[in-house]
Formats: sequence, C-alpha cells, structure tokens
Amino acid sequence: MTRSDQVFQSIAARGGDPIDAPIIIEASVPLELSGEVVRSRICTFADESGREWALRPDLTLPVAQAEIAARQSGDTAERIRHYRGPVFRLPALAGEPVEFEQIGLERFAAPRAVAQDVWLFETLAEACMAAGVSMAEASFGDLSIFPAFVDALGLPGDVAVGLKRAFRQEGGVRAYLSGRSQAGTGISQRLKGLDREEIAAFVDDIYAMTGLQPVGERSADEIVERLHQSAEAAAGESLSDDVDQFLMAVLSIDLPYAEAPAELRRLAGEAGLKDMTAALDEFETRTSALASSTFGALIGQARFATRFGRRFTYYDGFVFEIASDASDLSKQRPIAAGGRYDALLSDLSDGAVNATAIGGVIIPHRIDGATGGVS
Repeated sequence: MTRSDQVFQSIAARGGDPIDAPIIIEASVPLELSGEVVRSRICTFADESGREWALRPDLTLPVAQAEIAARQSGDTAERIRHYRGPVFRLPALAGEPVEFEQIGLERFAAPRAVAQDVWLFETLAEACMAAGVSMAEASFGDLSIFPAFVDALGLPGDVAVGLKRAFRQEGGVRAYLSGRSQAGTGISQRLKGLDREEIAAFVDDIYAMTGLQPVGERSADEIVERLHQSAEAAAGESLSDDVDQFLMAVLSIDLPYAEAPAELRRLAGEAGLKDMTAALDEFETRTSALASSTFGALIGQARFATRFGRRFTYYDGFVFEIASDASDLSKQRPIAAGGRYDALLSDLSDGAVNATAIGGVIIPHRIDGATGGVS
C-alpha cells in the first residue's frame, strides 16, 4: 500500500461520504475570496465567451460549492466529506510541482465547539503517522483573535473594518496604521479616495512609464493591495500612539503555544478589555484540550503566532499546520494543514447557505520527501 493510500484510508476511517469534486472552477471564486494577489498562483484560462476559469487550486472550494448545492436541495444534516485528487498551483517555492495530490476532509454543520477543532487536528495527525511520519512540528494560529481585540477596543466602525481587512495581508496592519498617522503627506494622501481598481491602474501606469517591474518577493498585486490599505487609512484620523502600539503588540505575538493563553490575557488585562473574556476562555480551553489529546506530544514543541495562517484566505478561526520538522524549509512545505472556516458557505452562496465548517488536507508527496519514500 502506498503512503498516499495509507493517508486516504486513515482519513476515510473517520466516516462520512467520499466526494469527487470538479477539476475546473470559476476563477472568480478564489479571486473574490482572496483578492487578485492569488492570481499569480492559480492556473487560469478563458472560454470562447471570455468567461474566466481556473484549475482547482485546492479541493476545499469545489467541495464547499457541492455542499452548498446539497443544502440548497434540502440537506440540513451534519456531514463529513472526504476526498483525494489532483490540485493545481503555480509554485511559490523551487522544486514544488504545479500538479500534486491532495487528500482531506471537510465537516459541515457540526456544533461549533473546541471538541471539533481537536477532532480535526487528531484526524490529520493520525493520518500523517499512519503514512510513516515519526516526527513532526506543529504551528497554530487563530484568525479570530486579532479581530476580537479590534472589536474590544471600541474603535470607529470604518477603522475596525480597515484593520480587519489589513490583517489578512502581510504587513497590512503596519501599512494601515502608518497611513493613518501620515494622513497629510506622501503617496497615501495622494491616493486617498481612489478605489482598488483605480490604484491598480495608477500602478500599471507607473510600470508602463518607467519600464520597471516588481522584483524580489513583492508582486504587483501585493503592491496594489498595500497602497489601497494606505489610501483607505489616509482617509481617516490617526489613532493614538497607545492604540497603535497595543495593536502591534497583539500582532507580534510569536511564542510557544502553551504560553499563548497567558500572554493574550495579559495584554487584554492591561488594556482593560473585558469583552475579550469569552474569546480567550475558548482559546485557553482549546489549547489545554490539544495538549491532553492523543497527539499532545506535538503541542509541547508547537508555536503560536497571531499572524499565522493569514495565507489560508477563507479560514476565520482556529488554524494549524504540521511540518516534518522545525526547519524553515519544512515549515514552508507543511505536510498537513487545516482549520475552521465558518463563513465560507455563506460567502460563496451570498448568504443563502449558512453552516459551520472545518476541514483540512494532507499533501502526500511532501510526506514522501520527508520520509524518503515513493508514493
């Protein structure tokens, strides 16, 4: 039995129904969820009418679309869907294939509880071990924590929305805060009032006039997104230095997972944020439950970072990755990843379907690379 088969057998043993999702999806689905910044990673083409399509960049999106269709036809029960198949992404790292197998499962309409988060982590960890992974390193995040702090601060509505949007982009919060503090000067002020499309046109004009192109790791789409955040920030009044520093302190948390609950409570307590109690209680309960779970040994070496998981563009809560070891290279190529995305079905269906969702995937060829095997 190949490692790929071992992974799938372990995943399927968790129950539910197998699903064979379409290979082609409308390109607007990942683009609207994640922004144009993901265009450089997806394989797109246009049909004879000009409609844009994409080879599926993962299996979660087409599986979620199938779930929406099932629920619109009257299925309201809790469901587990498991799957395997090829996905297609233009590599961000040298040596990664464009096409590779992904194996995973999604759980819909289960009660939103810490127990489900632990169940998912144990499911993926168990499947990795079944395929011969003897050592691993886990990383955790919670994409609801920073937005919860923003809400608890009682900031003006437009500021809160801007900060939450900026949080999903690398360096976005710093750019947003900088734009607000420098509202009277610089390019942010010059771009104030322009929407994203107008800023993109401005950047295109700069490239056309100068003949320059982005270099390094920053793509044109990322530059546009950063300028858009700065322009939005420049439209409002600056925040106090204390608020700026507090938000950056929350965003900068990166420490052993076991220490995260106490650090988050310390920051909330120092700022007098009583509205954080429920969110932090859940966070601490989950951390303790994971530590005492079947694969609690992984938690002992795990780290938590507030900003971890933002590249999972549709996830909105608990997120994690499992890497073969603690090296930076291995963490850039995790063998498993998953988390909670309770808003995805609603977002994809324009509010027509609303159900909790949690799921994750395993990438078998990375297990082969870590263990020296061949699938």
